[in-house]
Amino acid sequence: MAASRKPSSPDAGTDVAALHASELLDRALDAMPPVAQRFAVALSAGPDSAALAVKAAEWAARQGLEMRLFHVHHGLHPDADAWAGQAAELAGRLGRPLDLRRVRVDPADPAGTEAAARDARYRALAGMAAEAGIDTILLAHHLDDQAETVLLRLLRGAGTDGMGAMAGETRKDGIRYLRPWLAVPRSRILAFMHAYSARTGFEAVRDPSNLDARYARGILRAEILPAIERHWPGYRATLDRYARRSAETAALLREVAQSDLDAIQEARPPYGSALRLSGLNRLAPARRAMVLRLWLAGHDMAAPPEARLREMARQLQDAAHDRQLLLRHGDRQVRRYRDHVIVDSRESAPPAVQAAGVEFKWAGEAAIRLEAMGGTLVFAVEESGIDPDWLRNTALIMRWRRGRERLKVTAQSPSRSLKNLYQERGIPTWERERLPLLYRGEIMAYAAGLGADARLPQASPGIRLEWVPDHPGATVTS
Repeated sequence: MAASRKPSSPDAGTDVAALHASELLDRALDAMPPVAQRFAVALSAGPDSAALAVKAAEWAARQGLEMRLFHVHHGLHPDADAWAGQAAELAGRLGRPLDLRRVRVDPADPAGTEAAARDARYRALAGMAAEAGIDTILLAHHLDDQAETVLLRLLRGAGTDGMGAMAGETRKDGIRYLRPWLAVPRSRILAFMHAYSARTGFEAVRDPSNLDARYARGILRAEILPAIERHWPGYRATLDRYARRSAETAALLREVAQSDLDAIQEARPPYGSALRLSGLNRLAPARRAMVLRLWLAGHDMAAPPEARLREMARQLQDAAHDRQLLLRHGDRQVRRYRDHVIVDSRESAPPAVQAAGVEFKWAGEAAIRLEAMGGTLVFAVEESGIDPDWLRNTALIMRWRRGRERLKVTAQSPSRSLKNLYQERGIPTWERERLPLLYRGEIMAYAAGLGADARLPQASPGIRLEWVPDHPGATVTS
């Protein structure tokens, strides 16, 4: 009877290989970090994830844990519905609940179809995990996937910090992802799955895109890796070792960069961390580049291409001391003022009110909200100040600087240009463009960041004007 249940064309070597593969997969699961009482397996229904679902179900039963299966329906292939059906079939065989999430992937996404599908997949997995109250998901990446990832990153020009490839444990969007089979060759997984299919009749999905030359991984699998294996059959372990050493090197370099960054950065509200340019320029070029990458990452900015980073470092080093520097990177602006470098995400004054400004009247209110200017003008009562009758019930205009304006700060001092006054206060050039001016007719009564003109009619009690912006800028950066 036992012989009748064997595959139609087996041999002893096949059975032994499948047994050894099964034991290897079990040991890999046993070596995983501890998981919570409930976890999930991402199931595409291909051979790799199907094998993980089968072995993880057995492992969960031995551990007394609850396991669910998550399937993401990308809709990119005509057989996607059939693949979802195969995922449901396997879930039924295993007696495990299956959650399915449909996603839309734009084939014209600038990032590429593969990247867009990957991002959509992780969002879907996180959504299903949140609904199921699960924080741990197992992924079926294996040694061959690891080798492919290392090669792709190398061919795309990744540096040491990008060559660490996949980690056995990562976190994304609050979800913990475990990859227990990263050290397992795919041949072992396929040997197990072949035996499982022969025993149960279940057929895993065969996704033709895995060998599709339109995709980078398809080219590797169909053409490049077979040629490499003929000459270097141990390339998978070699690339995995290279990835682990790269990760160690990258970790060491990050420690050095963090130490350098800590020595030259300081808090500068509202910009967060600012760099002291003099300290940055004392570093060797390679360390300077590492610090810039780490600093930009701290501002949630993607690292610029190597050429762009070199240009940024060159401009920061070569710019004259009194020259403002503006480098655009995405929707952010890297600016330099005196000895500080900051990341700014705001534009200058809104163009809609750039010329005319906003006209209003003051009837004695404590404050007037000026939405178009992005702030509130406060009329504070002081023991001595601007004569309220001079301000009340007359046309006032709040507008942006046009250039050549002058202000008399005290009765004893001469009138001076706003440019010089702002420089003395240490207000960066770009922030000056966001500080509005108050006019009564042709008389400039008040300059935000500096104060009222000393020549205005005074009274006791009087009014002190104060501009409160919605997004306060830096007042002093040196």
